[in-house]
Amino acid sequence: MAKADAWNAAEGIMHARHKVARHARGQLTGHARMIAAPAYRQLLAAEPILKRLIPILIVIFLIIVAGTRCMSLLAQRDDVERSAKGLLGLAAGHLTHAMSVAQAEGEPDRETFDALISNVALYGSISSRHVMVVTDDRFVIEAATPAGAQWVGRSLETVLSGAQPLFLFGERAGVMEVRVGDKTWYAAMGIDDSRLGAALAMISQDDVFAEWNKAVTLNITLFVATAGVLIVILYAYFGQAARAQAADRLYLEAQERVDLALVRGRCGLWDWDMVRGQMYWSRSMYEMLGYEPSEAMLSFGAVAEIIHPDDADLFELANRIVSRDVGQVDHVFRMRNAAGQWVWIRAKAQVSDPDAPEVHLIGIAVDVTEQRTLAQRSETADMRLRTAIESISDPSSCGIPGSAW
Repeated sequence: MAKADAWNAAEGIMHARHKVARHARGQLTGHARMIAAPAYRQLLAAEPILKRLIPILIVIFLIIVAGTRCMSLLAQRDDVERSAKGLLGLAAGHLTHAMSVAQAEGEPDRETFDALISNVALYGSISSRHVMVVTDDRFVIEAATPAGAQWVGRSLETVLSGAQPLFLFGERAGVMEVRVGDKTWYAAMGIDDSRLGAALAMISQDDVFAEWNKAVTLNITLFVATAGVLIVILYAYFGQAARAQAADRLYLEAQERVDLALVRGRCGLWDWDMVRGQMYWSRSMYEMLGYEPSEAMLSFGAVAEIIHPDDADLFELANRIVSRDVGQVDHVFRMRNAAGQWVWIRAKAQVSDPDAPEVHLIGIAVDVTEQRTLAQRSETADMRLRTAIESISDPSSCGIPGSAW
């Protein structure tokens, strides 16, 4: 019963493999599976290391990206600030020079100052956000750009906080940070040589860094999105790894049950790659013949050497299969086991896909030595019984004269 069950199970496996091969030509055969197996085992061995290493690498990657972008943004901020201060210094100096020329030509009025400011406002990158003012010798604002028109008539000392160095040193004080209300501004002042007036150029710090703040917001958004995508990928990786591990466990359990059934039933699976002349044997096939299980592919000649020459000719069989004369095999022959004894094997196989350019013969092999021995013994016993019956049915063999009957 055990052998019959193993035979049925092996036949079911063979038909299932044949069906899968016909409907999915891309499926790995025994040959391809043997090639891919070492790499897969290496991946399984490295998987615990990868599980620990991948999160660390992702964190390091995010830190590097964040650090690089922070350094780049800080450098960009310094450039923006340097450019804004340089522009203010040039504008204040230009306006001071124009005011000195106007005062040298005569006492300028408010319209003259407005014209000077308008002309300087056309200079370089001066924008509507910049404020330029002209003051008298007491630092009372005489004229201003539209952004500072509300300060006209007021003293700069009441408008600006923390600008004392500008009032004392003018251009030598450089560009300073001053306070206008609750906001910080950059300001540069130029004082006429005769100290009859002063020119001031300033801009709000918020306006200077408006575009830079947008760039920071964009970079933060991209970084958060990148980190989110990587976290999702990491989660998907661990989820897939867990599912793959569960699938591998189920596969190994099923494979162990099949191997156990094949070993107990003295059965084996094999896959013959006709094009490459190599054959794949299952572990149960090796154990059935007493050979050490191996993951290497068997050559055509190595298999032919252990088959009895009077029972089968693999070369002729291969030629018939390649020429499409034969699509399936059901043959009984002898194979030499590891102990050097001949074992009767029944092999049943079928071409996996008759339409495929590469021919694969997939099948099973069952040890029928015991059945063969029992059949021979039964045949011998039948012959002896038949001989005995024939001898009994002959009167002369019993020593009874025929005339007595």
